[in-house]
Amino acid sequence: MIASKKLNGIENNECLKKLIASYIKKFNDEDIDILKVPARINLLGTHIDHRGGYTNYLTIDKELFCVAGKRNDSKVISYNLESEKYPPREFDIKNELPAKKINWIDFIRKIKITPGDWINYVKAPILYLQNKFPEIPLKGFNLFYYGEIPIGAGLSSSSALVVATMLCACKINNIDIEKEKLVEMCGEAEWYVGTRGGSGDHAAMIFGKKGQIVHLRFFPFTSKYLPFPENYKVICCNSLIEAKKSTDAKNIFNERIASYEIGFKLIKKNFPELKNKLVHLRDVNPEILKSEENVYKILLSIPEISKREEICKLLPEENLGVLFETHIPPEKGYRLRDILMYGISECERARICEYFLKNNEIEKFGKLMFISHDGDRVVKHLDNNKIEKWDYRVTDKYLLKLISDLKKGKEEAKIYNQPGGYRCSTPELDFIVDTTKKINGVKGAKLTGAGLGGCVLVLVEEKEAEKTLEILNKKYYHKRNLPESSFICNSSSGAEFI
Repeated sequence: MIASKKLNGIENNECLKKLIASYIKKFNDEDIDILKVPARINLLGTHIDHRGGYTNYLTIDKELFCVAGKRNDSKVISYNLESEKYPPREFDIKNELPAKKINWIDFIRKIKITPGDWINYVKAPILYLQNKFPEIPLKGFNLFYYGEIPIGAGLSSSSALVVATMLCACKINNIDIEKEKLVEMCGEAEWYVGTRGGSGDHAAMIFGKKGQIVHLRFFPFTSKYLPFPENYKVICCNSLIEAKKSTDAKNIFNERIASYEIGFKLIKKNFPELKNKLVHLRDVNPEILKSEENVYKILLSIPEISKREEICKLLPEENLGVLFETHIPPEKGYRLRDILMYGISECERARICEYFLKNNEIEKFGKLMFISHDGDRVVKHLDNNKIEKWDYRVTDKYLLKLISDLKKGKEEAKIYNQPGGYRCSTPELDFIVDTTKKINGVKGAKLTGAGLGGCVLVLVEEKEAEKTLEILNKKYYHKRNLPESSFICNSSSGAEFI
C-alpha cells in the first residue's frame, strides 16, 4: 500500500493551500487525507504494456492533488477547483452495482455511461474496488481535486485520477493492497470508461522514483530502476492537439488492440508447435524463436490486411464478438502485419534499451526513440516544406528483403530497427519530431501516451535544452499563433500521501 510521507514545500504551493481550504469550507471537515499523483512520460515502450513488453517511465512534477475525507453513508461527492470544466458530481456506491459480485467485463460491456464526463474516472476505481471486495461495504467519502497535468496531452491525466481515487478509497476503507496488485486493479478499473488499455501508466505513477527511470513489465509484474542519463534533459512539447478519448479516438485505440489480439491468435494457430512458448506477443522474439529470420517468417504467414469476414473464416473456433464490439470495423480491414511488426519490434527496443542506459550509450537510446515514433508516424515533413504521406507497409517484399539482409549481416535488418505501423501520431506531432531531429544536441524524440494528439518527448543534451525550446517556440507555436507550451521535465517521486 502507498505510505504516507511528509512533503516539504506545501506551505509554498498556493493551489494546494487553496484546495485544502476549499475542501474544509465545503465539507466543514479537517480530518482529511491529501494525496499527490504525478504525470508520467514513457521514454520507450509505447502501446505494448498490455502485450507484456517493457516500458521505461519517468514521473515528472506535473501533478494531480486530491483531498479526501470520510462520510457516514455510501455516497461519493466529488468537486474540482476548476468547477467550470468539472462540475460537482455525486453518486451512491450501493446504487451503482448489483448486490452480488459480478464479472467486471460483463458489467462494463452492458453499463451505460455519459461519454466525456469526468466522474467516470472517479466511479471506475470505486466500483471496481467494491466489486472486488463485496464482503466489505465501502464507506462513502468526499473528494476535492486539483490537477496540474495538462488534459489530453498524453501525460495520462485520466489515469492519475483513477490512481488517486483508488488510493483514497483504499485508505479511507482501511483496505491494504500490495502496490503490484493495485497497479493491476487500476488498469482494469479504467476499462469502465470504454478503452481497453494496459496498466503501465498506473504502474509508473505508483512505482515512480525521483531521478530514476522505472523499467517495468507485466505478466508477471516486474520492475527495476535505471539511471536517467547525466547531463541530459527531457523536453515535453505539447502539440496542443488534444488527445480526447472521444468515441472516434476510442474506436481507433480499441481497433489497434483488436489487431494485436487477432494477429497473435493467427500466429498461434499457424504455428501450433509454438503454442506453449508464445503466451504474449513479447514472446515472438529472436531468443525464443532461435533467430530473427524466424520472426520474419512468422510475420509472412499473417495477412497484411484482413476484413472481419475473412478473419472469422481464418479463426472459426474463436469467439471474436467481444473483441469486435469495442470498435467499428476499419473500412479497408485490419492492418494486422503492420501492427504486429510494431508491437514485436517495440518490445525488443524497450527491452534492449536497458543496456544502452546502463552503459551511457545515449546516441543508441535516442535512435530507438526516433524509430519508435516512425512506427506511429502518419506523415514526414521534408526540407522544402512539403509533406509526404508515411506508409511503412510490412509487405512480403519488405520481409523477404529483411531476411536476405540478415544473412548478409546488415545491422539495419535487425528487429529493433523496424518501425512497423501502429499509426497513432498526427501531422503536428510528426512535425515536432522532424523539427527536433535537426537540432544540435537532440538525441531522440517520440510521442508519449496513446497518441492522436498530446505531447512529444525530446531527449536533449542539457546545455542545448533552452536553445531547443526557443526553436520549438519559433517553428511550431509562433507560426501557428499558439501559446508556448513546451517545458523541461523535472523528475518527481511517485504517488504518495502528504
